[in-house]
Amino acid sequence: MKVSVSVVTYQQAATARQAIESALMQQAGFPFEVIVGDDASADGTRTIIKDIAATTPLPFRPILHDTNAGNFGLSNVVSTVDAARGDYVAFLDGDDYWTDPAKLQKQADFLDTHPECALCAHRVEHLDTDGARVLSQNAPKGGGTYDVGALIVRNFAPKISTMVRRSALADLPDWYRDTTVASADWLLNVLVGRNGRVGFIDEVMAVHRVHENSATAAHGRERMIADKLGVIPQLRRVLPQNTDDLARLERRLVWKLRLARWSPRTFAVMKQLNGMTRSRPQ
Repeated sequence: MKVSVSVVTYQQAATARQAIESALMQQAGFPFEVIVGDDASADGTRTIIKDIAATTPLPFRPILHDTNAGNFGLSNVVSTVDAARGDYVAFLDGDDYWTDPAKLQKQADFLDTHPECALCAHRVEHLDTDGARVLSQNAPKGGGTYDVGALIVRNFAPKISTMVRRSALADLPDWYRDTTVASADWLLNVLVGRNGRVGFIDEVMAVHRVHENSATAAHGRERMIADKLGVIPQLRRVLPQNTDDLARLERRLVWKLRLARWSPRTFAVMKQLNGMTRSRPQ
């Protein structure tokens, strides 16, 4: 199996079908499977998953959890990763969707031709509830490969844009499975990035919905920033070669946390301006 697609859902009956079908519509010259983990939804999401499982001819494996683990979906994600059989694993949330039917092919080709890369990401479009669309602001300028330090300082690999080598997931620290960090997706990418470089394709291939149940809205900006600060000591132990990058991240996060607490409006404006700064391949 070349690629496993991890789709995770929870209470997403309004969007789950579009998300799953955007994975099933992929046109690739290799076999791939779609694994859907549902975290005990009670709104009809599971019915949609079962219906798709009964009708699709493609390899499709639902993992329907009987109880919600209560850890913001981390156990759900891990269950799909543990079940994956592909050389590569791509990630998708049930409230987002892919827009390019060649996404899996392009990313697999990139990783095939860049064996030094542990993961590959691409541009993402953010869709607000009012219909406004904004390109991901943290994206590098142009495609290429980057040291994991670039990803530590500025997260340019949203979950729905990443494809990782399954072999790079095998040595995740034990503490990751028990983490309560709200930015667990960013943390996963950084930990995977220990095993190689980070590839980037400068093409928009997915849409991320921004809504009241998104991670930032659910946890709050202060919680997201504080959690990243809290995990830096653990990252220093597993990424000793990136001490300077982690120190730079720590300084930025301390500044952002103070600004978020003192002046939320100013913080929002500065966040938008900072997002316009593009990093360059190293």
